[in-house]
Amino acid sequence: MNEPWVNTPRYEGPERRRYSKTVEQLEAGIEDKFRQHEAREKEWFEQFRAECDTAYPNGDKRGHCEAHEAMILAKQAEEEFWHTAKAEAMKHGVAGMFAVVKVVFILALVGLAAKFGLSPVLAKILGVPAP
Repeated sequence: MNEPWVNTPRYEGPERRRYSKTVEQLEAGIEDKFRQHEAREKEWFEQFRAECDTAYPNGDKRGHCEAHEAMILAKQAEEEFWHTAKAEAMKHGVAGMFAVVKVVFILALVGLAAKFGLSPVLAKILGVPAP
């Protein structure tokens, strides 16, 4: 017979196969470690939750959600506007592009007039009632 342990050198170190604890003691130690771990995890989670709640102004989670929903709807409306504007510009060609540029120019002019307090003068020039 060719036994693998016959040709190995003999171990002369300390005996490490002695067990000093019973199975019940080991199980109790493991359960204690689990309880400690659970307590640490619970404490960490509560701190994490409290930190996450600071993201909401005045703790208003519903208002925070509604604000984001309003932003999403505004973005969708903006995309729809530009999609329609592009479609109209393509449909009307160069004349449509000049019409869009004219509207943007008028809006910019009205904005500047309002900023510098020239709204009554501009209203008179355009022939519309003064604000």
